[in-house]
Amino acid sequence: MNHRPSPIQHVLLMLVALCLCASAVASELHRATRLGNPATRFADPLHSPDDLRRTLSSEALRQDVNTILRQSGYLGHFDDFLAAVATAEIRAISIPVGTVLPAMSTRRRGEARLLRNVLWAGKEPIDAYEFSFISGDRRYRVVTPKACSNFWVEEQLPRPAPVLELSCTAPANVALGRPLTVCPQLANTGDLAERQVDLRMRVPAELAVEHLSVATGARDGADLVWRFAPLAPGERREACVTHTPTRAGALHFAATASGERGSAATAHCAVDVHGVPAVLLHVIDIGDPVEVGKDVVYEIAVFNQGSTALTQVAIVATLEPQQRYVEGGGDSPLHAEGQRVIAQPLPELLPRTRATWRMVVKAVEAGDVRFGIDLTADQFARPVQETEATFQY
Repeated sequence: MNHRPSPIQHVLLMLVALCLCASAVASELHRATRLGNPATRFADPLHSPDDLRRTLSSEALRQDVNTILRQSGYLGHFDDFLAAVATAEIRAISIPVGTVLPAMSTRRRGEARLLRNVLWAGKEPIDAYEFSFISGDRRYRVVTPKACSNFWVEEQLPRPAPVLELSCTAPANVALGRPLTVCPQLANTGDLAERQVDLRMRVPAELAVEHLSVATGARDGADLVWRFAPLAPGERREACVTHTPTRAGALHFAATASGERGSAATAHCAVDVHGVPAVLLHVIDIGDPVEVGKDVVYEIAVFNQGSTALTQVAIVATLEPQQRYVEGGGDSPLHAEGQRVIAQPLPELLPRTRATWRMVVKAVEAGDVRFGIDLTADQFARPVQETEATFQY
């Protein structure tokens, strides 16, 4: 029994046939065995890179070059193509027999057109020139066989992208009260310009900004913000800020950079702010001049007038033979060793604070004596010395 298809089945069969036909056309493979035919070559044969530059930039061929660019799927600017023709590095390459080329330009009845999926089935490899360039956010490769100038353009992957690198330079340490300069340094090490980059650096809240090397910097809460637009490949920028620290200790600076195209980088640096040691040692006698057999009182004061704590602060009093230690006291215990009176060291003396001692000494013989004090602390390489003259009669 013969079954005739219904009208709906007939339409479906026609659609399937059309799809199969379209698929066959899309996958059509062009076979090339010889290059240089005057009827099909795009332009004259090439003998040097300069020939290629003259051909692709020729005013007479401009419309045909544009046609091949569009048919190749080129989405960039024509000016970028011309700039690459004029300046890009042109490399000689060899295309092996049996290679399926993604495309190749040709001429049909004098008109420029592009063939896709071209099998090179000649007897020898194709001698060709190639160069690459970037336009917009894509990288393109231009390949041109020397024998026929039948060039084509293809996109190269991966696509170009900006790559941000960020570093932070600052001194390892600085004295309290001295200016401190911190410089985040930004670079684009990628192969595509970053249209706009925001650079932010977190600074301690107590630091007042005294100078910015880049005038566009501004404070945004705890951050300093700079904006750079654009940042070309290979370009470097530096933004420095100067502060004067008001406290000792470690200062931390965190910087971040973020680009409009999605690139990002971070950096961190730390600075040790150290105080400056300074001390005032003061000794006075009470009751000068003093009769032999009577007592004289010495008052010793140590004032930390620096910007860092003094540690292991100790004093030693030295009496002359005409004197004898009686008693004393103060911010740490005292004990005598012969003609020396030694104070137990203070573990720490904070900036802008003082320590005091009082020593009672008997005048045992007449004389013009000198009561001496040696002060030592971890912060000083040699003792700090002070004397007080007393006349005993």
